[in-house]
Amino acid sequence: MEMLYNTAQPHLIISEYGRHVQDMALHLLTITDRRERTKATEAVIQTMTQVHPYSKDSEELRMKLWDHLHLITGFKLDVDSPYPKPLPEAFQVKPERLKYPNTSIRHKHYGKIVDELIKKAAVMEDNEERDVLIASIANLMKKAFMTWNKCTVDDNTIIKDLKEISKGKLILKDASGLAHVHVQLNPQPINKPQNFKRNNFSNNNNNKGGQNRNRKKNKNKNRNGGF
Repeated sequence: MEMLYNTAQPHLIISEYGRHVQDMALHLLTITDRRERTKATEAVIQTMTQVHPYSKDSEELRMKLWDHLHLITGFKLDVDSPYPKPLPEAFQVKPERLKYPNTSIRHKHYGKIVDELIKKAAVMEDNEERDVLIASIANLMKKAFMTWNKCTVDDNTIIKDLKEISKGKLILKDASGLAHVHVQLNPQPINKPQNFKRNNFSNNNNNKGGQNRNRKKNKNKNRNGGF
């Protein structure tokens, strides 16, 4: 029997479904009876759902499978589909290029969220709600600082950085809340369970040793007439 390599076979249109699904899909084009072809198409769709075992009942997934089936068959499949047949041009459009943010953060260990919160608080009216938000931001800054640097930090450093980032617009009035901020810098190691096999092995050895001693004891009793 001659071995057939994948390099000698037709190109896989969608590789995630594999060669067998593609061969089944192309076989649909050879079925002349429309009713039988539609029935066989449903069987191919059910086979394709095995690639997505956790979303079999999703309507969006079934529409996607039908679109992929039309793509594999070169849009030549003529069956009673529950969804409209897609156009070949729909698969030729390239997605738009994502625009990555080019903003730079001076204090990167605080993160982008803290920077955005400071900007929001800087434009708020000076009231009790603003003071509460400033205190929350300071607490979050201390947690981020300790998590990033793996060390403790002086509260005056947080107050100074808050004022610097906000360009003097945010001043922490009550710094007592910072004293209650704690981060576990050195997590305790997880105690590993004892080796069951090793304990079992040692127990078996102890049992064997006890059995051997009992055998010797009984043997000596028999020799001494039971005494």
